[in-house]
Order: sequence, then structure tokens, then C-alpha cells
Amino acid sequence: MTASADPCAAPADRRPALSPARRRTAVGGALTAAFGGFASFNLLLSAMPAYAVRSGAGPSGAGALTAVLMAATLAVQPFTPRLFARLGRRRSLAVSGALLGLPCLVLPAAGSPAVLAGLTAVRGLGFGIFVVAGVTFTTELFPPGERGRAVGWYGAVVGVAGVLGAPAGIALARQEAYTLAFALAAGSAALVPAGSCGLPSGPGPARPAVSRPAVSRPAVSRVGRLRTVRATGRSLRPMAGLLAVETASTTAYGVVFTFLPLTAAAAPAALLAAQAFSVVFRLAAGWFIDRYGGRPVLVPAVLATALGTAAEAAAHQPVLLMAGAALFGAGFGAAQSATLVLIMQAAGDGPDALGRAGVAWNIAFDAGTGAGSFAGGPLLALGGPFALFPATAALLAVCLLPVLCRARDPRGIHPGAGKRSS
Repeated sequence: MTASADPCAAPADRRPALSPARRRTAVGGALTAAFGGFASFNLLLSAMPAYAVRSGAGPSGAGALTAVLMAATLAVQPFTPRLFARLGRRRSLAVSGALLGLPCLVLPAAGSPAVLAGLTAVRGLGFGIFVVAGVTFTTELFPPGERGRAVGWYGAVVGVAGVLGAPAGIALARQEAYTLAFALAAGSAALVPAGSCGLPSGPGPARPAVSRPAVSRPAVSRVGRLRTVRATGRSLRPMAGLLAVETASTTAYGVVFTFLPLTAAAAPAALLAAQAFSVVFRLAAGWFIDRYGGRPVLVPAVLATALGTAAEAAAHQPVLLMAGAALFGAGFGAAQSATLVLIMQAAGDGPDALGRAGVAWNIAFDAGTGAGSFAGGPLLALGGPFALFPATAALLAVCLLPVLCRARDPRGIHPGAGKRSS
């Protein structure tokens, strides 16, 4: 991950100064791109495991394909600040949409696991750029006191994309209508470059800088790298507990959305309920966070996520399965809004703070999703859903303990820090 060095050496703030009308246009473009990118992602996240099994892979192979997607996503994310500084907002987002959507047009002709993995990796690169750009470019349009609602609206649009994309992917996979699924995923991804046209045309957030002493070039390189590593460690330290919670919560997300379609006949309805509740609670959490801070939201949200994940083991009890999915969606949606806002606060107020927080949060999100998809396959094969889902819930509860034990918020941010006057 790339981080800033000495704050005194940071470049000038490049946050766009926009009129209210121009900001509405920019927010509309960012949310359009968010919907398109996540609709494409969720549609194939749900359809590809069955496509992989149909191609001869078992549950482990299905999970490994999702893990390839997330590994490519993780690989590109540390380099996104430099990409944004070089290409600017519009072109960075457009490139991400092209990488996410174009491979979908080739997937119907790809039958071998190696080709599927290669195309999935290209989509992962596009998704890695897209998710960091979406969070960073949207939140930088709002002042700090309104970022809870900004994150809430962004998360709600992401949730709506999931409400439509995830069940559609499962339904199309069960009908073996994979060509249609791939075409819809490509069309949805095309909304990303379309939405990018509404963003400000200037450069993206400033690329982090490292001051260089007047020594020889090899020494400059060594000193620069050492300072970058140290600065990265310093910037991540206040976020560590929050990043662990985010990683664990998205591990649960990867497990539920990858393996529930393979274990429960009611999976389409259950995932629809999870996404619907996620939309509502992302919005509600954003409103609450702006007034009372993220900490009062985070703990109950993570506990609800854990309980909902454990309930997904009830594959043959539709009522309990649906109730658990609704609880999972509510907790997961609120937890995403809370962790993102708290991580932004922990990152500080420097010019590149939003970019640094966006990269860290997205790496945690994607690492967790990939870990859940990859590790969940062997656990499902060994112990079935009664081992997979409760074990995932236990991991989430354990990762919450350090946050519960902290006497204060990171960098002195207390639960009411985000409160605004009415």
C-alpha cells in the first residue's frame, strides 16, 4: 500500500471545489458508476461458482475462482493513488469499467479453468481500481460532517445493485443462461465509464510524496523506501482494529454469497433479503453516524452480522434461513458504513487522507471476501454448512473483541465526534 510520508511534504489539497449544481451532477455520476460496477460484480459473483462447477470444478474450484478475482483486486489497489494522480478521476474510472466489462464478452467462449481464471483476473484488476475510485471520488465531494450520509447513499446504491445482481445471477445460473448473465454483466459495467463523465475533470487525489535528502541516487531510493514503509505503518496503526473487523465482516460476506447458493434451495430469496436489508441499514447508519459517531453503530452491527451468518447453516429451515439473511444484511450494511467513516477519521485530515483510507478499507474488504471464498470451499467440503457458517461467525466475533476492549476511539475520535447540530 502506498502512503504519504511527512505531512509537511504533502502536496496541496486537490479536493474539488464545486457549486451545488455541479456537485449534484458529480454525485449523480459517481452513484451511476457505483450501481453499474457493483451490479456487474454481484451478478457474476453469484453466477460464476455454478459456472465453475458446471465446467468440472468442485466447491473448492468455485471458491478459488472468486479468490482469483479478489487476489487481482488486491494486487492493483496499492497502485491506485498513482493511477488517479496520472489519469485523473474520469479516465481512471473509465479504465476500471472497461477492464471490468470487456472480459464478460469473452466468457461464453471460455471453457477451461485456466482461461476462466485469466479473464476473472482481468476483471479483478478493473474491480480493484473501481472500488477505490468509487469510495474516494464520492466521499471527497462532501465535507467531513456529511460523510456518514455520503457513505450511506453510496452504500445504498451498492446494495440496490446487489439486490438486483446477486439473485439474478443465481437465477440465470440455475437456468444455465450463462450467455445472458455475461451480457448483462458487460452492459452493467458500461455504466461505469458513462457515470465517470459527471465527475470533475481535474486530477485525482494527489499522489503521496516522499521527501528526498541530498545523497546519492541509490541511497535516495533506499531512504525513500524506508520512509514510505515507516509512514505506511504509522498511518495504518490507528486503523488496525477497524481493518481487522472489516476484513472479518467481508470474510462472512464472501462465505455467504459464494456458498449459500450451493447449500440452500432458498438462496435466491435469502440473498435478496440480505441485500434489501443492507440497503436500508446502510442509509440509516449513515444518518446515525453523522449525529452520534460510528462507534455506537459498529458493535451491534458486527454482532448482528455474526448471528446472521451462523443462521445460514439452517439450509433446510427456510424461515430461520430468511431471518438470518435479513439479520446478516442489516448488520453487514451498517457495519460497512461505520467502518468506512471511522477509518476515514482515523486516517487524519491530510490532503491524501481520503485516498489512504479508501485504499486501506477496500484492501480489507477484498481480502476478506477472497479469504472467505477461498477458505470456505475446503471447510464446506469437510464439514458442510453446519461447520462453515458458524465458524465464520465465530471468527467475526473474535475480531470484534479488540475493538470492544479499546478504551477510546483511534486518534482520539470518540463516539460523538461526528455529531452535527440540527
